[in-house]
Amino acid sequence: MEADDSAPHSSWANTSNKRTMITSLAGVLLLVGGATAAVQSIGARGQLLCGNSTIDNTEVKLWATHTWPRPDSLLATVKTDAQGRFNISGTESSIFTLTPEVRLYHRCNNKGVLSIPNLCQRKVTYKIPDSYITKTGTVQKW
Repeated sequence: MEADDSAPHSSWANTSNKRTMITSLAGVLLLVGGATAAVQSIGARGQLLCGNSTIDNTEVKLWATHTWPRPDSLLATVKTDAQGRFNISGTESSIFTLTPEVRLYHRCNNKGVLSIPNLCQRKVTYKIPDSYITKTGTVQKW
């Protein structure tokens, strides 16, 4: 019997074709996913109070949270004005609905040992309901 020299070559060719096909398929899925990503916008307005006093110059951040392995996206950062007011908005393109939240960094009632003010800030997080997400580049609902 003669040896079949085409068998090993054929096997290598099939493996190479499979890799090429998988790579091509992954590329197509990325293109389709990117093509269907929609711009979404979110905004929040408010006023920060500590008791009856306004909190000025306090950092407010708007985040889009994601599941692992994708890290959360910082959409915007602002500071409150002299009356403690803030107005923050941001946009992100995604194939999934945003999961936005506002994070406030403050020192309200942040007393340490012996009522000495603590230098560390407190972080408070507020989730923003889906009904406030706009499927355009401009915030429609605050």
